Amino acid sequence: MQPLILEAEAPVRITHPDKLLFVDPPVTKLAYLEYLVQMAPYLLSHLRDRRITLVRCPHGIAGHRFYQRHVPSGAPSYIPYREVEGGKREIVIEDVATLLFYANLGTIEFHAELHRLSDPRPRVLSFDLDPSDTSDFEKVRKTAFYVRDTLSELDLPSVVKTSGASGLQVFVPLLEPIAYEDSRRIVRFIARYVEGRWPHIATTARLIKERGDKVYVDAPQHGPTRTLIAPYSVRATPLATVSTPIHWSELEGGCRPQDFTIRNVPARVAQFGDLMTESVAPASAATIAKMLNSQR
Repeated sequence: MQPLILEAEAPVRITHPDKLLFVDPPVTKLAYLEYLVQMAPYLLSHLRDRRITLVRCPHGIAGHRFYQRHVPSGAPSYIPYREVEGGKREIVIEDVATLLFYANLGTIEFHAELHRLSDPRPRVLSFDLDPSDTSDFEKVRKTAFYVRDTLSELDLPSVVKTSGASGLQVFVPLLEPIAYEDSRRIVRFIARYVEGRWPHIATTARLIKERGDKVYVDAPQHGPTRTLIAPYSVRATPLATVSTPIHWSELEGGCRPQDFTIRNVPARVAQFGDLMTESVAPASAATIAKMLNSQR
C-alpha cells in the first residue's frame, strides 16, 4: 500500500499503513493509528506537558523493540521537544500530529512522568504492583485490594488501572500537588505497611531474588525521574492490550488485563469516560497534611 497523508495539526506522512504490528489477532499500522486518533482526547490528556519515553517496535511486536527518550534526527519542524544540557531534545507530545508521527515510527507504548514540566510536583500518589509470577494475576488482584483498603482506612480515595501487561497500578488523585519528597514518604510508608500486614503476598524488596513468589509493591517507581505506562496506551503484547482504568467492582468481578484491548477500549471509554479523572474526588490538602504530620 502506498504511503498516506493523515491530516492533524500538521499533515503526517504514514508509511506502510498495511504493515502488521500485531499478528494474531492481526492489527495493521493503519488500524493502530485509527485507535490513536479515536483515543487522542483521552491519551493526550495524560501525555501533554510531560517527558515521554517511547517503546518502539518498528517491525511489529514480534521484532526488535527499544526505548527512546530523545527526538530522532530528521524529525519535522512541527515536532515539539524539551532541550536539555548537551543539546539533547527530550520527547514531549502535545498534539495528534506528534502522536501519529511517533506511531508511524513504530511506537507502541507511551510512558509518561507523573508530574508536568510546568510543575515538578505530582498530583497523584502511585503504587505499581508487579507480580513475580506473571501467570498468577490473583495475587496482584488481592494486593491491589489490600492497598485500596489501607488507603481507605486513611481516608484516601483510590483509582486502579491495568498495566496492560501482568500488573496493576493504584493511584490516589490529589487536589493540590505536593513535593516528591513528601509524596514518596507517603508511598513508602503505605507500601511498607501493606508488606508488614500481608507479608505472605506483598513485598517491597528491590532485588528480584529476594521477592520469591510475592507481588512487588514498587514504591521507588514513584519518583521525579520515573515513568509509568500512560492510561490508554497500547502495550506490545500479542493481544494488543491497553493500560485501562477500571472500576474496583470490575476487579472484584474477576476482570484481567487481557480483557481490555485496542478493539474494545474506545467503546468502553465512550460509555464510562476517563475513570482516571472522573471516578473519585481527589484527596484534600488537609488529609495529605494530616498524613505527613503523623509521620514526623
